[in-house]
Amino acid sequence: MEIKQVREIIDLSVGELTRPPGLPGFMRGMLNLRQQMVSVIDLRSLYQMAPLEDSGLAKILVVERGDECYGLMVDAVENIMTIEDSHRFGAPKMMRNASAQGDPRSEMDEVIDIGEGDARRTLSVFQCDRLLERLAREIPALAA
Repeated sequence: MEIKQVREIIDLSVGELTRPPGLPGFMRGMLNLRQQMVSVIDLRSLYQMAPLEDSGLAKILVVERGDECYGLMVDAVENIMTIEDSHRFGAPKMMRNASAQGDPRSEMDEVIDIGEGDARRTLSVFQCDRLLERLAREIPALAA
């Protein structure tokens, strides 16, 4: 995910989350973050992945869309890095799989190539705007 999409990164503190009735299963709950309510979306649940065994490293990426704030619950934040444009590429069509809405690849259309030799890695870039737009269409209460 591009850091410009993230307002802040906070530790997951389940005790601080409130779960009002009627939330979809992928919504972990609501977080009062400095007098602003943040809807926390559990990406593992949204994409039908097994729950994280140890949520001790889990983080919430707080993103803004219009006047609304959303928290994207992720397993961990490994690193924040600057990537040169020459290391960014369009993802191959087979990798994008844009037709599958329950697949995280539907929110990824770009890859980055980092490192060299044995440390070389290719990572997908997650487009949180695309995810939030899709959720706003599917769940009118999330529309900004």
